Amino acid sequence: MLEQAYRISRLLSSAVYPNCRHIDGGLPLYVIDNPLGRMVICEQGAQVLSFIPAGKKDLLWLSPLAEFSPGKAVRGGIPVCLPWFGVNQRDKQKPSHGFARNVNWQLANIADADDPQQGACTRIEFVLEQFKEQPHALFPYTFNARLIFLMGDSLSVHLQLSNTGTEPMPLTWALHSYHPVASLASTRVSGLDGCEYLDNTSALARKVQSGDVVFDGELDRAYINADDVQNIISALPDKDSIKIEASGCASAVVWNPGLKKATELKDVGADNFQQFVCVERGNVFDNEVMLQADETHTASLQIKL
Repeated sequence: MLEQAYRISRLLSSAVYPNCRHIDGGLPLYVIDNPLGRMVICEQGAQVLSFIPAGKKDLLWLSPLAEFSPGKAVRGGIPVCLPWFGVNQRDKQKPSHGFARNVNWQLANIADADDPQQGACTRIEFVLEQFKEQPHALFPYTFNARLIFLMGDSLSVHLQLSNTGTEPMPLTWALHSYHPVASLASTRVSGLDGCEYLDNTSALARKVQSGDVVFDGELDRAYINADDVQNIISALPDKDSIKIEASGCASAVVWNPGLKKATELKDVGADNFQQFVCVERGNVFDNEVMLQADETHTASLQIKL
């Protein structure tokens, strides 16, 4: 167990990130400290915005142009894209990335713990239960979701998705993680060599990765049946690499908008796209999950140096 208990504060985003844009006072955030680090979680979307291990730099990137507005996903951290990822393949008129990142989750529990794998940590649990009996207008299935964060010298994210209805439920999802890099041009992502991917910059053409992923323009790839572990090499200013290890996540998505698209995204901007890469884990496209009635899908992600 931790020698000192966690500390938690509930603050408006304008108090935590005063230089960002805040609509109607911003969004409620939870700031959690323990002897091993500090993290910030947005109540909307149960979206982690920051994770700083003690004595280290933030392992997540938040855009300096991020907007904190009700119903709008915040640019950075770990948005939770579900119950579909990207463009809805059954109805392309629906908004991208589902709606779970745009609605409030509830903090169900927080406690210091001694996890068998994580070790000493603080356990934080959020739930999304408002659609377990009455479906969302954009999704004709009932479900509930649970996110468990284990905050120690690394960050673990455990996702549980349950079909509470009577019919099979199609499900694609991703933890859309943004990570900081010192130099985009010299950054590479390992762990995907030889993996087939769908290239979203080429109308989802199927290609095969050769060597490490490098960034020399807009890059938007969904890797199918990816290995469990990827490394973002030379990610931080002190040259530390970020290791991402997943379970129950058959897909990996790697994204950076490049200059042209970043300029068009008002919450990224031309001056900021070289500061981050997204290395996301989940189940997308070919790895769609067909969740049966009363079945629960589980997955996890660990982010560490």
